[in-house]
Amino acid sequence: MRIEQKVNDIVDLSILDVHDLNIEHLAYMFDVHILYNHQSNFYVQKAGVDIIGLKFDKRNEMFKAFCHEAGHMFLHATQQHNMPRAYNEYQEAEAEKFGLLLQMPEKLITKNRLYQATDLMAYFGVCEDVALKRIDMLVNHSKVSGIEF
Repeated sequence: MRIEQKVNDIVDLSILDVHDLNIEHLAYMFDVHILYNHQSNFYVQKAGVDIIGLKFDKRNEMFKAFCHEAGHMFLHATQQHNMPRAYNEYQEAEAEKFGLLLQMPEKLITKNRLYQATDLMAYFGVCEDVALKRIDMLVNHSKVSGIEF
């Protein structure tokens, strides 16, 4: 629940509706610099400045990558190239979860009653496999918290 709570707190402070779910707005809200490039996606902090590097791609793919890298920024204060592979994979899984939660915040899902994959696809502009992953997360969350979904 640590990641869910972290994302929910961020959403409460920075996202009012789907129009706020874009790189420019969130980069401003998170006070992070964006470095567009042709190589890779990454997060790094240099001289106290947070930088998310985004590889040029389709807009929705770049937003997905931004959300993932924001996960590293908010959750991890480590250099991934200096850690054991298993721990690196653990951090990647956490960032992936964070990214999925940020792309489709629970607050907007419940507010707009988006409980079908097709609803999520239309509202958030995501593909079916991403929408289905988020639905699975909502179902699992409801089982754990006792909320009917």
